[in-house]
Order: sequence, then C-alpha cells, then structure tokens
Amino acid sequence: MVLNPLSPVQVPEPILEIVRRLRDAGHRAYLVGGAVRELLRGVPIEDWDVGTSATPEEVLKLYPGAIVTGLRFGTVTIPTDAGHCEVTTFRIESGYEDARRPGQVTFVRELEEDLKRRDFTVNAIAWDPIAGRVVDPLGGLADLEVGVLRAVGDPLERFREDGLRPVRAARFAATLEFDLEERTAGALREARPEVSRVAGERVQDELMKMLRARQPSRGFEVLRHSGLLDVWLPELQECVAVPQNRYHAYDVYFHTLYT
Repeated sequence: MVLNPLSPVQVPEPILEIVRRLRDAGHRAYLVGGAVRELLRGVPIEDWDVGTSATPEEVLKLYPGAIVTGLRFGTVTIPTDAGHCEVTTFRIESGYEDARRPGQVTFVRELEEDLKRRDFTVNAIAWDPIAGRVVDPLGGLADLEVGVLRAVGDPLERFREDGLRPVRAARFAATLEFDLEERTAGALREARPEVSRVAGERVQDELMKMLRARQPSRGFEVLRHSGLLDVWLPELQECVAVPQNRYHAYDVYFHTLYT
C-alpha cells in the first residue's frame, strides 16, 4: 500500500485548533489512533482523537464547555463543527481485572509510553499536524504499508488485558483487508477465556462494523481459525463442515459466507 502523505489541509480547522490551543498552552498534543491510520490510507475520518500531555483538568480549563466522558481514564470530549473530538491524557494502564478495563490508570507526560499501551501497531502512530512530526516507535507505518495487523508488544498479554481486542483483530482484518502477523494470529486462541467475558453489546458493535466491510468473511475466518467463532456466533460455527445436496458446491458455512 502506498501511504498518503500527511498534510494539515486534511484536518478540519476545528480539530487543528484543538491541537494548536493545547500546544500554545505548553502541552504536547498529537492526533492519534484510527484518525492517523485512516489519513495515511486516504479514507474519510469518522472520529477524531487527540492525545496530550495535559491532564483532564488542564484540558477543561482551556475548554470549560467540554464533556467529561471518562475522567478516570483521562478523556474529555470537545464538541466542534467537525464533530466530537476525544482528547485523552497520555497514560499507562495496569491491573486488568475484568478482561476489559484497567484497574489502575496512571497519567504520564511522554507520548511514547502511551503508544505502548495500544492494541495494534497501525493504531499506535501519532502525528502533530502543527509541527509536522510523526511519532511511530512501534513500526506501525511499515505494517500499514505491507498490510499487516500486528499486536503491540506481547500479543497474548495485549489480548488477555482486554478480551475485546481479539474481536477487534477480526474486525480490522476485514475492514482494513489486512493479514494477521503470525504471533498475533497465534495468540488469539489463548485469549478465549477473556473474549467470553466481554459484554455482548461491545462485541455486537465490532461485528456490525465488520459486516460493513467489503469482505466481512475475512473477519469470520479469523474467528473460525482461532477457535473463537463459537463464543459469540455458535450458530455459524455449527454450519462448518455441514454438507449440502449435490446442487451446492460448498458446505453450509461457506455457502452462508458467500451469500
């Protein structure tokens, strides 16, 4: 994949203004996560996220009308004419007890520490559109270029921290049309206990996003090969290897996918 060059003209002025105001107040501020990934891919942006060294209280001083959406996790949502922008303090996380949310969140001043806690390398790229600086300590740009989905750090550790991440891996495999890196794919099966503990509505969100992909079957196949399909879609798992009559070329499972 040939990546698009990043340019401030790609970013709506209200979002640029948030980065600019944080910087002018003496804080570090970067566009992070999916927004940077999609800008590099040349895909329209649905959600804007800014990571900053400013604490939530410091952000609220600059934006008194902002919405406190996750103070414990450092997130403040700023409404703009370009849509809502989530501004989150750089943080590290630990003590995952429910296979979903960290028991302890510590705010940090360094962007690189924050990027290390993210799920996949292609989501761990940061960009300061004012200074024109890209920060990519985990090789997300290289993975984006070759179409590989790679977990940050130890894949099994990332998946056991948050049981939704294996489902997100399947969703990204479909929506990005990427292949999973070998160690990342191999760790999915081992996270089955954590995957089964995630709230159904969160999994539904991921599956609905997966179904909007050009080839949703890529995601279903990731779940099947990793032994996770039956956790949330047992009806589909039961179709595997079920034969049909002589007028059908595929078993019920693949017939369903192709249909």
